[in-house]
Amino acid sequence: MTKAGLRLAALCTFAACGAARAATGGLEGMPAYDHVVIIEMENRQYGQIIDASPATSPHMTALAHRYNSATRFYGTTHVSQPNYIAMMAGDQHGVVDDDPWYCEADGSKLARDRAIVAGKPDDADMSPGCHPERASGHYVAHHFPGDSLFGQLGRAGISWAMYSQSMPVDPDGTPRPEIPMWPLKSANPDLYSLYASKHNPSVNFDAVRTAPDFRAHNRTDAQFFDDASRGTLPRFSYVVPDLCHDDHGPRGTLTHASECVSTNAGPSPLLTTGDNYVQKIVDAVRASPLWRSSQNVAVVITYDEDDTGSAGVQGCCGYQPIAPGGSRFGAINQGGGQIPTIVITNHGVTGVQDATPYNHYALLRTLEDTFGISDHLGHAALNPAVQPADGSFRQTPVLPMVPLFRLAPHAVTN
Repeated sequence: MTKAGLRLAALCTFAACGAARAATGGLEGMPAYDHVVIIEMENRQYGQIIDASPATSPHMTALAHRYNSATRFYGTTHVSQPNYIAMMAGDQHGVVDDDPWYCEADGSKLARDRAIVAGKPDDADMSPGCHPERASGHYVAHHFPGDSLFGQLGRAGISWAMYSQSMPVDPDGTPRPEIPMWPLKSANPDLYSLYASKHNPSVNFDAVRTAPDFRAHNRTDAQFFDDASRGTLPRFSYVVPDLCHDDHGPRGTLTHASECVSTNAGPSPLLTTGDNYVQKIVDAVRASPLWRSSQNVAVVITYDEDDTGSAGVQGCCGYQPIAPGGSRFGAINQGGGQIPTIVITNHGVTGVQDATPYNHYALLRTLEDTFGISDHLGHAALNPAVQPADGSFRQTPVLPMVPLFRLAPHAVTN
Protein backbone atom coordinates (compact mmCIF):
# COMPACT_ATOMS: atom_id res chain seq x y z
CA MET A 1 0.00 0.00 0.00
CA THR A 2 1.27 3.52 -0.75
CA LYS A 3 2.06 6.04 1.97
CA ALA A 4 -1.15 7.88 1.02
CA GLY A 5 -3.05 4.60 1.31
CA LEU A 6 -1.65 4.02 4.79
CA ARG A 7 -2.77 7.49 5.80
CA LEU A 8 -6.22 6.72 4.38
CA ALA A 9 -6.41 3.48 6.35
CA ALA A 10 -5.54 5.35 9.54
CA LEU A 11 -8.15 8.00 8.83
CA CYS A 12 -10.83 5.42 8.10
CA THR A 13 -10.03 3.62 11.34
CA PHE A 14 -10.73 6.88 13.15
CA ALA A 15 -13.80 7.99 11.23
CA ALA A 16 -15.20 4.87 9.66
CA CYS A 17 -14.38 2.20 8.30
CA GLY A 18 -33.62 0.60 21.36
CA ALA A 19 -36.04 1.31 22.01
CA ALA A 20 -38.48 -0.09 19.43
CA ARG A 21 -40.90 2.38 17.91
CA ALA A 22 -43.99 1.24 16.09
CA ALA A 23 -44.06 2.38 12.48
CA THR A 24 -46.47 5.06 11.45
CA GLY A 25 -47.14 5.98 7.84
CA GLY A 26 -48.22 3.96 4.87
CA LEU A 27 -49.71 6.44 2.38
CA GLU A 28 -50.47 5.78 -1.32
CA GLY A 29 -50.05 2.04 -0.87
CA MET A 30 -46.60 2.35 0.72
CA PRO A 31 -46.06 0.15 3.77
CA ALA A 32 -45.04 1.87 6.98
CA TYR A 33 -41.34 1.43 7.76
CA ASP A 34 -39.77 1.85 11.18
CA HIS A 35 -36.26 2.45 9.82
CA VAL A 36 -34.95 3.48 6.40
CA VAL A 37 -31.22 3.71 5.62
CA ILE A 38 -30.09 5.56 2.46
CA ILE A 39 -26.57 4.91 1.13
CA GLU A 40 -25.61 7.58 -1.43
CA MET A 41 -22.91 6.70 -3.95
CA GLU A 42 -21.55 8.83 -6.82
CA ASN A 43 -21.32 9.24 -10.57
CA ARG A 44 -22.01 5.82 -12.11
CA GLN A 45 -24.34 4.47 -14.77
CA TYR A 46 -26.59 1.54 -14.01
CA GLY A 47 -24.67 -0.71 -16.40
CA GLN A 48 -21.31 0.23 -14.92
CA ILE A 49 -22.36 -1.28 -11.59
CA ILE A 50 -25.19 -3.80 -12.02
CA ASP A 51 -24.32 -6.82 -14.18
CA ALA A 52 -21.25 -5.06 -15.58
CA SER A 53 -19.09 -7.26 -17.78
CA PRO A 54 -16.38 -7.67 -16.70
CA ALA A 55 -17.72 -7.35 -13.18
CA THR A 56 -16.98 -4.11 -11.32
CA SER A 57 -19.29 -4.36 -8.29
CA PRO A 58 -20.21 -7.97 -7.51
CA HIS A 59 -21.69 -7.20 -4.08
CA MET A 60 -24.13 -4.61 -5.41
CA THR A 61 -25.01 -6.82 -8.38
CA ALA A 62 -25.80 -9.71 -6.02
CA LEU A 63 -27.88 -7.43 -3.78
CA ALA A 64 -29.81 -6.12 -6.80
CA HIS A 65 -30.81 -9.66 -7.76
CA ARG A 66 -31.35 -11.12 -4.30
CA TYR A 67 -33.46 -8.16 -3.19
CA ASN A 68 -35.05 -5.48 -5.42
CA SER A 69 -33.76 -3.17 -8.13
CA ALA A 70 -35.20 -0.09 -9.85
CA THR A 71 -33.98 -0.66 -13.40
CA ARG A 72 -35.06 2.78 -14.72
CA PHE A 73 -34.04 5.15 -11.93
CA TYR A 74 -32.54 8.53 -12.90
CA GLY A 75 -30.64 11.35 -11.30
CA THR A 76 -32.41 14.69 -11.54
CA THR A 77 -29.55 16.79 -12.91
CA HIS A 78 -25.79 17.38 -13.09
CA VAL A 79 -23.56 18.09 -11.14
CA SER A 80 -23.51 16.31 -7.75
CA GLN A 81 -24.77 18.85 -5.21
CA PRO A 82 -28.17 19.67 -6.76
CA ASN A 83 -29.08 15.96 -6.73
CA TYR A 84 -28.56 15.76 -2.96
CA ILE A 85 -30.59 18.94 -2.49
CA ALA A 86 -33.35 17.69 -4.80
CA MET A 87 -33.74 14.41 -2.94
CA MET A 88 -34.22 16.25 0.37
CA ALA A 89 -36.29 19.21 -0.91
CA GLY A 90 -38.08 18.11 -4.09
CA ASP A 91 -36.24 20.85 -5.96
CA GLN A 92 -32.65 21.76 -6.67
CA HIS A 93 -33.40 25.37 -5.71
CA GLY A 94 -31.60 26.67 -8.79
CA VAL A 95 -28.21 25.23 -7.82
CA VAL A 96 -26.23 24.00 -10.85
CA ASP A 97 -22.77 23.67 -9.30
CA ASP A 98 -20.86 22.26 -6.33
CA ASP A 99 -20.03 25.53 -4.54
CA PRO A 100 -20.28 25.63 -0.73
CA TRP A 101 -23.43 26.26 1.30
CA TYR A 102 -22.30 29.75 2.40
CA CYS A 103 -22.20 31.16 -1.16
CA GLU A 104 -24.60 34.02 -1.88
CA ALA A 105 -26.29 34.82 -5.19
CA ASP A 106 -23.76 37.57 -5.98
CA GLY A 107 -20.79 35.26 -5.39
CA SER A 108 -19.93 36.66 -1.98
CA LYS A 109 -19.74 34.57 1.20
CA LEU A 110 -22.46 34.62 3.81
CA ALA A 111 -21.58 37.13 6.53
CA ARG A 112 -20.34 35.54 9.74
CA ASP A 113 -23.19 36.96 11.82
CA ARG A 114 -25.65 35.30 9.43
CA ALA A 115 -23.71 32.06 8.88
CA ILE A 116 -25.35 30.35 11.83
CA VAL A 117 -24.45 26.75 12.61
CA ALA A 118 -26.07 24.99 15.59
CA GLY A 119 -27.32 28.28 17.01
CA LYS A 120 -24.02 30.18 16.80
CA PRO A 121 -22.06 32.11 14.13
CA ASP A 122 -19.84 29.67 12.27
CA ASP A 123 -16.15 29.94 13.13
CA ALA A 124 -14.90 27.43 10.55
CA ASP A 125 -12.67 28.30 7.62
CA MET A 126 -14.78 29.33 4.62
CA SER A 127 -12.61 27.84 1.93
CA PRO A 128 -12.94 27.39 -1.00
CA GLY A 129 -14.55 30.45 -2.55
CA CYS A 130 -17.67 30.95 -4.66
CA HIS A 131 -17.58 30.85 -8.47
CA PRO A 132 -20.63 32.37 -10.17
CA GLU A 133 -18.70 32.63 -13.43
CA ARG A 134 -18.88 28.83 -13.75
CA ALA A 135 -22.67 28.64 -13.50
CA SER A 136 -23.60 29.93 -16.99
CA GLY A 137 -25.83 32.66 -15.59
CA HIS A 138 -27.65 30.33 -13.17
CA TYR A 139 -26.06 31.31 -9.86
CA VAL A 140 -28.13 31.44 -6.69
CA ALA A 141 -27.64 31.43 -2.94
CA HIS A 142 -26.62 27.94 -1.85
CA HIS A 143 -28.50 28.00 1.46
CA PHE A 144 -32.28 28.04 1.55
CA PRO A 145 -35.06 29.14 3.91
CA GLY A 146 -37.43 26.53 2.49
CA ASP A 147 -38.56 23.19 3.84
CA SER A 148 -36.81 19.82 3.56
CA LEU A 149 -37.39 16.21 4.48
CA PHE A 150 -35.25 16.85 7.56
CA GLY A 151 -37.70 19.54 8.66
CA GLN A 152 -40.70 17.35 7.90
CA LEU A 153 -39.25 14.51 9.97
CA GLY A 154 -38.45 16.81 12.86
CA ARG A 155 -41.96 18.25 13.01
CA ALA A 156 -43.40 14.72 12.93
CA GLY A 157 -41.18 13.61 15.81
CA ILE A 158 -39.28 11.17 13.56
CA SER A 159 -35.58 10.78 14.39
CA TRP A 160 -32.95 11.27 11.67
CA ALA A 161 -29.18 11.50 11.23
CA MET A 162 -26.58 12.16 8.55
CA TYR A 163 -23.66 9.71 8.79
CA SER A 164 -20.70 11.16 6.86
CA GLN A 165 -17.51 9.16 6.45
CA SER A 166 -14.29 11.14 7.11
CA MET A 167 -16.25 14.19 8.31
CA PRO A 168 -13.98 16.55 10.28
CA VAL A 169 -14.36 16.17 14.04
CA ASP A 170 -12.91 18.49 16.68
CA PRO A 171 -10.61 17.00 19.35
CA ASP A 172 -13.50 17.13 21.81
CA GLY A 173 -15.57 14.94 19.48
CA THR A 174 -17.73 17.73 18.03
CA PRO A 175 -18.62 17.03 14.36
CA ARG A 176 -18.05 19.87 11.89
CA PRO A 177 -20.29 19.03 8.93
CA GLU A 178 -20.35 22.65 7.74
CA ILE A 179 -16.66 22.58 6.73
CA PRO A 180 -16.85 22.51 2.92
CA MET A 181 -13.72 20.43 2.28
CA TRP A 182 -11.62 18.42 4.68
CA PRO A 183 -8.72 18.26 4.77
CA LEU A 184 -7.72 21.28 2.70
CA LYS A 185 -5.11 20.70 0.05
CA SER A 186 -2.77 23.12 1.81
CA ALA A 187 -3.05 21.14 5.05
CA ASN A 188 -2.80 17.61 3.68
CA PRO A 189 -2.33 17.11 -0.07
CA ASP A 190 -2.45 13.32 0.35
CA LEU A 191 -5.94 13.34 1.88
CA TYR A 192 -7.20 16.43 0.07
CA SER A 193 -10.95 16.73 0.47
CA LEU A 194 -12.04 13.21 1.26
CA TYR A 195 -15.09 14.80 2.89
CA ALA A 196 -17.12 17.43 1.02
CA SER A 197 -20.11 19.26 2.51
CA LYS A 198 -21.73 19.38 -0.96
CA HIS A 199 -22.59 15.72 -0.26
CA ASN A 200 -24.22 16.61 3.06
CA PRO A 201 -27.49 18.40 2.27
CA SER A 202 -28.30 19.08 5.91
CA VAL A 203 -25.98 22.11 5.75
CA ASN A 204 -27.87 23.77 2.88
CA PHE A 205 -31.18 24.27 4.71
CA ASP A 206 -31.14 27.27 7.03
CA ALA A 207 -33.77 25.94 9.44
CA VAL A 208 -31.84 22.68 9.83
CA ARG A 209 -28.29 24.07 9.99
CA THR A 210 -29.12 26.88 12.45
CA ALA A 211 -31.04 24.67 14.91
CA PRO A 212 -29.25 24.10 18.25
CA ASP A 213 -29.40 20.30 17.79
CA PHE A 214 -27.84 20.39 14.32
CA ARG A 215 -24.60 18.69 15.34
CA ALA A 216 -26.46 15.91 17.13
CA HIS A 217 -27.98 14.98 13.77
CA ASN A 218 -24.54 14.80 12.10
CA ARG A 219 -22.46 11.76 12.95
CA THR A 220 -19.48 9.84 11.62
CA ASP A 221 -19.86 6.47 9.97
CA ALA A 222 -18.13 4.94 12.99
CA GLN A 223 -21.20 6.04 14.94
CA PHE A 224 -23.38 4.39 12.30
CA PHE A 225 -21.79 1.00 12.92
CA ASP A 226 -22.15 1.50 16.66
CA ASP A 227 -25.80 2.58 16.38
CA ALA A 228 -26.56 -0.35 14.09
CA SER A 229 -24.97 -2.90 16.40
CA ARG A 230 -26.88 -1.54 19.39
CA GLY A 231 -30.17 -1.31 17.52
CA THR A 232 -30.35 2.44 18.13
CA LEU A 233 -30.36 3.75 14.55
CA PRO A 234 -32.73 6.67 14.03
CA ARG A 235 -35.77 6.09 11.88
CA PHE A 236 -34.09 7.82 8.92
CA SER A 237 -30.34 7.32 8.38
CA TYR A 238 -28.54 8.99 5.47
CA VAL A 239 -25.07 7.44 4.94
CA VAL A 240 -22.58 9.29 2.72
CA PRO A 241 -19.20 7.61 2.05
CA ASP A 242 -16.06 9.67 1.44
CA LEU A 243 -14.57 10.18 -2.00
CA CYS A 244 -12.50 6.98 -1.93
CA HIS A 245 -15.50 4.86 -0.93
CA ASP A 246 -18.37 6.34 -2.99
CA ASP A 247 -17.12 5.32 -6.50
CA HIS A 248 -16.33 8.98 -7.32
CA GLY A 249 -12.61 9.02 -6.57
CA PRO A 250 -10.54 11.40 -4.45
CA ARG A 251 -8.31 14.35 -5.26
CA GLY A 252 -4.61 14.99 -4.87
CA THR A 253 -2.00 12.30 -4.41
CA LEU A 254 -4.64 10.01 -2.90
CA THR A 255 -5.77 9.23 -6.45
CA HIS A 256 -2.70 7.01 -6.62
CA ALA A 257 -3.42 5.13 -3.39
CA SER A 258 -3.89 1.46 -4.13
CA GLU A 259 -7.53 1.35 -2.98
CA CYS A 260 -8.54 4.56 -4.81
CA VAL A 261 -7.13 4.02 -8.31
CA SER A 262 -9.76 4.35 -11.04
CA THR A 263 -9.83 2.98 -14.58
CA ASN A 264 -12.87 5.07 -15.49
CA ALA A 265 -15.74 2.72 -16.40
CA GLY A 266 -14.23 -0.74 -16.00
CA PRO A 267 -13.14 -2.81 -13.00
CA SER A 268 -10.86 -0.85 -10.69
CA PRO A 269 -9.64 -0.70 -7.10
CA LEU A 270 -11.87 2.36 -6.64
CA LEU A 271 -15.05 0.50 -7.59
CA THR A 272 -14.00 -2.51 -5.53
CA THR A 273 -13.47 -0.25 -2.51
CA GLY A 274 -16.91 1.29 -2.97
CA ASP A 275 -18.58 -2.07 -3.50
CA ASN A 276 -16.97 -3.50 -0.37
CA TYR A 277 -17.97 -0.46 1.68
CA VAL A 278 -21.61 -0.73 0.60
CA GLN A 279 -21.58 -4.39 1.59
CA LYS A 280 -20.11 -3.43 4.97
CA ILE A 281 -22.97 -0.98 5.60
CA VAL A 282 -25.60 -3.51 4.48
CA ASP A 283 -24.04 -6.24 6.62
CA ALA A 284 -24.09 -3.93 9.66
CA VAL A 285 -27.82 -3.34 9.20
CA ARG A 286 -28.57 -7.02 8.62
CA ALA A 287 -26.60 -7.90 11.78
CA SER A 288 -28.49 -5.31 13.82
CA PRO A 289 -31.14 -6.43 16.30
CA LEU A 290 -33.48 -4.12 14.37
CA TRP A 291 -33.26 -6.38 11.31
CA ARG A 292 -34.18 -9.45 13.32
CA SER A 293 -37.10 -7.73 15.08
CA SER A 294 -40.72 -7.32 14.03
CA GLN A 295 -39.91 -3.78 12.88
CA ASN A 296 -39.85 -3.02 9.16
CA VAL A 297 -36.37 -2.01 8.02
CA ALA A 298 -35.23 -0.94 4.53
CA VAL A 299 -31.84 -0.10 3.04
CA VAL A 300 -31.73 1.91 -0.20
CA ILE A 301 -28.51 2.06 -2.22
CA THR A 302 -28.57 4.82 -4.83
CA TYR A 303 -26.28 7.22 -6.70
CA ASP A 304 -26.44 10.97 -7.22
CA GLU A 305 -26.04 10.99 -11.02
CA ASP A 306 -24.47 9.29 -14.01
CA ASP A 307 -21.53 11.54 -14.83
CA THR A 308 -19.88 9.38 -17.46
CA GLY A 309 -20.91 10.86 -20.75
CA SER A 310 -23.89 11.18 -23.02
CA ALA A 311 -26.01 14.31 -23.04
CA GLY A 312 -29.67 14.63 -23.94
CA VAL A 313 -32.87 13.61 -22.20
CA GLN A 314 -31.77 11.28 -19.42
CA GLY A 315 -34.43 11.55 -16.80
CA CYS A 316 -38.08 11.44 -15.90
CA CYS A 317 -40.67 12.43 -13.41
CA GLY A 318 -41.30 16.09 -12.73
CA TYR A 319 -38.36 17.79 -14.39
CA GLN A 320 -37.59 19.81 -17.54
CA PRO A 321 -35.00 18.01 -19.63
CA ILE A 322 -32.58 19.65 -22.02
CA ALA A 323 -32.83 19.08 -25.75
CA PRO A 324 -31.17 15.95 -27.16
CA GLY A 325 -27.55 16.69 -27.91
CA GLY A 326 -27.45 19.75 -25.68
CA SER A 327 -24.93 20.56 -22.98
CA ARG A 328 -25.20 18.64 -19.72
CA PHE A 329 -24.14 21.71 -17.74
CA GLY A 330 -25.73 25.05 -17.04
CA ALA A 331 -29.39 24.07 -17.42
CA ILE A 332 -31.88 23.72 -14.60
CA ASN A 333 -33.30 20.27 -13.87
CA GLN A 334 -32.02 18.57 -16.99
CA GLY A 335 -32.00 14.94 -15.92
CA GLY A 336 -29.00 13.18 -14.40
CA GLY A 337 -28.75 9.90 -16.28
CA GLN A 338 -29.74 6.34 -15.42
CA ILE A 339 -28.27 5.17 -12.11
CA PRO A 340 -28.40 2.04 -9.92
CA THR A 341 -30.95 1.98 -7.09
CA ILE A 342 -31.37 -1.11 -4.90
CA VAL A 343 -33.96 -1.67 -2.17
CA ILE A 344 -33.25 -4.22 0.58
CA THR A 345 -35.89 -5.00 3.20
CA ASN A 346 -36.15 -7.42 6.11
CA HIS A 347 -39.86 -8.25 5.70
CA GLY A 348 -40.43 -7.34 2.09
CA VAL A 349 -40.79 -9.08 -1.22
CA THR A 350 -37.58 -10.04 -3.03
CA GLY A 351 -36.45 -10.50 -6.61
CA VAL A 352 -38.38 -7.48 -7.94
CA GLN A 353 -36.90 -5.83 -11.04
CA ASP A 354 -39.06 -2.71 -11.38
CA ALA A 355 -38.88 -0.90 -14.74
CA THR A 356 -41.13 1.99 -13.65
CA PRO A 357 -39.40 5.35 -14.28
CA TYR A 358 -38.26 6.84 -10.95
CA ASN A 359 -35.87 9.56 -9.84
CA HIS A 360 -34.82 11.35 -6.64
CA TYR A 361 -38.20 13.07 -6.47
CA ALA A 362 -39.88 9.67 -6.51
CA LEU A 363 -37.59 8.48 -3.72
CA LEU A 364 -38.45 11.57 -1.67
CA ARG A 365 -42.17 10.91 -2.18
CA THR A 366 -41.58 7.29 -1.13
CA LEU A 367 -39.85 8.37 2.08
CA GLU A 368 -42.58 10.86 2.88
CA ASP A 369 -45.26 8.23 2.30
CA THR A 370 -43.66 5.53 4.41
CA PHE A 371 -43.26 7.98 7.31
CA GLY A 372 -46.87 9.17 6.98
CA ILE A 373 -46.09 12.65 5.63
CA SER A 374 -48.82 13.63 3.18
CA ASP A 375 -47.54 17.09 2.16
CA HIS A 376 -45.06 16.25 -0.57
CA LEU A 377 -42.28 18.75 -1.20
CA GLY A 378 -41.69 20.44 -4.54
CA HIS A 379 -41.56 18.12 -7.54
CA ALA A 380 -42.30 15.13 -5.31
CA ALA A 381 -45.91 16.35 -5.45
CA LEU A 382 -46.13 16.10 -9.26
CA ASN A 383 -48.54 13.21 -9.65
CA PRO A 384 -50.05 13.16 -12.23
CA ALA A 385 -47.28 14.50 -14.41
CA VAL A 386 -47.15 18.05 -15.72
CA GLN A 387 -46.82 18.08 -19.50
CA PRO A 388 -45.12 21.17 -20.99
CA ALA A 389 -47.47 23.21 -23.20
CA ASP A 390 -45.06 23.11 -26.12
CA GLY A 391 -45.26 19.31 -26.23
CA SER A 392 -41.47 19.06 -26.35
CA PHE A 393 -41.41 15.80 -24.44
CA ARG A 394 -43.72 13.31 -22.80
CA GLN A 395 -43.64 13.59 -19.05
CA THR A 396 -43.98 10.73 -16.57
CA PRO A 397 -45.51 11.07 -13.10
CA VAL A 398 -43.67 11.06 -9.81
CA LEU A 399 -44.73 7.76 -8.25
CA PRO A 400 -43.93 6.22 -4.88
CA MET A 401 -41.75 3.13 -5.26
CA VAL A 402 -44.36 0.75 -3.85
CA PRO A 403 -43.37 -2.46 -5.72
CA LEU A 404 -39.85 -2.30 -4.31
CA PHE A 405 -40.98 -1.79 -0.69
CA ARG A 406 -44.03 -4.03 -0.63
CA LEU A 407 -44.19 -6.39 2.34
CA ALA A 408 -44.13 -10.14 1.72
CA PRO A 409 -47.40 -11.97 2.53
CA HIS A 410 -45.73 -13.75 5.47
CA ALA A 411 -44.12 -10.57 6.87
CA VAL A 412 -44.36 -9.96 10.60
CA THR A 413 -45.36 -6.33 11.16
CA ASN A 414 -46.09 -4.13 14.12
